[in-house]
Amino acid sequence: MAIMQKSTNPVFSSIERSQTYASAETASYQGITLKTASLILLAILSGFFTVYYLPVESWMSLLIPALIVAMIAVFVSAFVPRLAMPFGIVYALAEGVVLGVLTVVVNIFVPGAGYTAAIGTATIFVVMLFLYTSRTIRVTSRFRTIMLGILISLLFFFIVFGILGLTTQLFAGANYGILIGVSLFLIIFGALMLALDFDRAETIVTSGADKRYEWVVAIGLMVTIVWIYIEILRLLLILAARRD
Repeated sequence: MAIMQKSTNPVFSSIERSQTYASAETASYQGITLKTASLILLAILSGFFTVYYLPVESWMSLLIPALIVAMIAVFVSAFVPRLAMPFGIVYALAEGVVLGVLTVVVNIFVPGAGYTAAIGTATIFVVMLFLYTSRTIRVTSRFRTIMLGILISLLFFFIVFGILGLTTQLFAGANYGILIGVSLFLIIFGALMLALDFDRAETIVTSGADKRYEWVVAIGLMVTIVWIYIEILRLLLILAARRD
């Protein structure tokens, strides 16, 4: 059985802690694809229901609780793989609320931003999948280490400066060139995270991992896809503000 390399995506860390698989059914690419598509569809339906059927005044009050629920669901899925399916569904539904509200808000300032972000995210996904399957991009130990270092640095920055209340002030004082540069960097980082996610999917399939890990991989992919979508929305908003 292949030894799994460390992943920078926290959702995949649970896979590395398991060295044996009890089930006769093993993970497959088809299963990962179907489960990832299911989570994306649930998020879309959740977002659609939120913005079309819930009162506008309730949106902001739902945003923070939905973010908290989504975060908890991701961590439970990562540390308890047997609960990945139900908590993956919870994550998709909660994240759908967040994405629905954010998309509508950004659309107010940038009409069509949601469609643009969705097309951009899908394009990045397809391009990265091609680059990975053609081995144009190779996931090496050094690549994983660099990505992990960047991820930890980003988390440290946003957590520490967020607690100190300095993040908004820092970005408010920055010029549009810096803001655009930061946004592009985060989009590129998300794209490279996809390569790690594809590598993780390939590893669990080729190593004969239990079928339940399909949900773990699907949630990991979903986390990265959401990251890219939100960062594209942010970039569109910055570009619109710059024009104004």
